[in-house]
Amino acid sequence: MPDRNLVNMYDSQGEEYGRAFGVFLAHTDQKVKAAAWLEREVDGLAARDVFIDAGAGTGKLTAWLQPRFRKTIAIEPNPSLRDELRRACPGAELLPVPIAEARPSSPADFVLCSHVFYHIDRPHWSENLRQLAGWLRPAGVVAVALQSRGNDGMRMLRSFTGEEFDLEALARVFADETRGQFDVRTETVEAHAQTDSFESAYVIAEFVLNVLPLSHPPRREELERYVRDHFRCGDSYRMTFNQDFLRIQRRS
Repeated sequence: MPDRNLVNMYDSQGEEYGRAFGVFLAHTDQKVKAAAWLEREVDGLAARDVFIDAGAGTGKLTAWLQPRFRKTIAIEPNPSLRDELRRACPGAELLPVPIAEARPSSPADFVLCSHVFYHIDRPHWSENLRQLAGWLRPAGVVAVALQSRGNDGMRMLRSFTGEEFDLEALARVFADETRGQFDVRTETVEAHAQTDSFESAYVIAEFVLNVLPLSHPPRREELERYVRDHFRCGDSYRMTFNQDFLRIQRRS
């Protein structure tokens, strides 16, 4: 039985995770800001023939982008997500394997990998990124999204677990390895979450900590204190949730 004195550990396929994610989405503009960035990138593509979503999950974001392309390829190794993915994206080609094992049938104009690298062991980041970039046709674009290492949520994660994610460092390594074959840059898209409810602020904080498996979850009272000390803003609670987008374009 879970120890109620400790921070909850969520199963990413469980109902508690879904409820916490819903609280996060209800109080943040992150999804709207990310959609605007993606829309601008897709509109600026030289061609919109093939789209690959690497780590498509349940397919909600895939389905939003699918009508903009002739063909969509969805990569999702998690069997518990694939039925919903199939329903969300009829007609998409589905590859039920990890990124490193995927062999898409067509080169892509746009490859998206949104908030997936948390679940890839750090020593394998570079090889997975090279795999994504290897699927591009000339002038095609890869977009890799993660929480920005400088936002409030990631500072909290670092405080409790010592872990952090750094797309800029990954971008530098990739640029050095590929020696001018690609244009490489990292863009930060500002976003925040705000709520008048301490309970909602706590659930959001707990949800963010669960981006990684919590092998040693902190005590609930520690996280409550952190939320009050760092996120309280007058009568409400406010947290920055900026996202970093690593954008890689194959040179023509």
